[in-house]
Formats: sequence, structure tokens, C-alpha cells
Amino acid sequence: MKNLLLIIVAVGIFVPIAKSQTATTRYDTDFQFWNETQFIFPLTKSKDWNFVLSVVGRFGNNVRTTTDARIGGAITKKVNKYVTLSAGYLYQVSNSTFVKKRYASRYIGMATFSVPLGHKFTFVNRDEVQYESRYSRPNAVVIRPRALIKREVTIGKTMIEPFVSWEPFYDSVLKGIARYREQVGVSHKFSPQFSADFFYVRQDETNLQHTPAGTLNGLGTSFKVTVR
Repeated sequence: MKNLLLIIVAVGIFVPIAKSQTATTRYDTDFQFWNETQFIFPLTKSKDWNFVLSVVGRFGNNVRTTTDARIGGAITKKVNKYVTLSAGYLYQVSNSTFVKKRYASRYIGMATFSVPLGHKFTFVNRDEVQYESRYSRPNAVVIRPRALIKREVTIGKTMIEPFVSWEPFYDSVLKGIARYREQVGVSHKFSPQFSADFFYVRQDETNLQHTPAGTLNGLGTSFKVTVR
């Protein structure tokens, strides 16, 4: 409980900073809550090969409606302590407009690079490419590079990692950046089998579809459970 309170306090410190740095005027707004839970199944004793089962739920319309539900799996390969590769599939049901559900199958390839910067700072670059089969809508290739900086911080006997990230979404159908996403939060490893992120998220839609640009703000959690 003490560790959890420390994490909540840390999130409270970083959220106002993120809001003040990204405050702009938008036409449409929403507040959401996001959660992703990953179940990690090691495929080798060294845990360099893993199968990851992901379950995602997002709740919008000011946390009154399920706006996004996803389930999928991926195979990951830890090449070394700096590079991890993965490939997988994700099925999505979304209702971002609160009017009509949309469905998609995502085929995903990803490469993650971690670079120590010194003074307990680490830069993480995650490059993701996904082919989206959108069924009744035109299919698309979406490119998502994510830049993240984190730092190890010890409070008492508890180690946490505050982080901040920025991620653009390039859509091949729209032929441009469809949205931007920023996150700020903290990570904590509760045990060798369980770790969690607690974060604030802001996502800005562009007007490439000739509709007013919109934004969402929200809070989220991300859990990682390693299954022995």
C-alpha cells in the first residue's frame, strides 16, 4: 500500500506539468480511462523468447462508454539488453464516435531500442508498423514511432521510473499524421512477476479527414504479469 501511495503521488506531480505544456484550444474533447494487461509466457529458460497475450479496454464519453476493446498476441525476441523485436496480431472493436462500432485486424511488427544516457536516464525508441484490415473501410498501413525518456528514482526503499513519451501516427490512407499522443507517468516493479505503469495521456486528432480536430485527455494503467 505504501508503494502504491508513492506512485499515485508521483503521477499527481507529473500530470499538471503535462497539462500545462500541451494546453491548446480544441473543438471536441473527451476524458477517458485506458487499461492494458499483458500476460507474458516465457518460451525459453533465458526468457529471451516470449509469447505475450494482450487485453486492452478503453472507456470514453467521460468514462461512460466502452470506446475500444482489443485482444491479441505476439512473439517477442530479446536480441540483447538494448534491442527487442516482436511480431503479432490484434483484433479490435472500437466505438470512438459513440454511434457506430468499427472492427479491425492489426498485423504488427515492432522493434524497441534502449539507450542508456547516464545519470540513470534511459532513452527508448519503439518503432511499430501495423497493417490494419479495416473490413468495411479502406485498409491502411500505420507507422508509429514512439520516443520515451525515463529515469530511475529511489524514494525510501522504493524504486520508480518516471517517464514521458511522444508518439505520432502516420496513416497511409490519409497520407499524413492522423494523430499525436503524449504520455507522462511512472513505472514500478512490484515483484519479478508483476510490474505496472500509471500515466496521464493526451491524444490529439488532426483534421486530415476534413473534420474538426479533436482531443482526449485521460488516465491509464498498464500491467505486465509474467506467468511462470
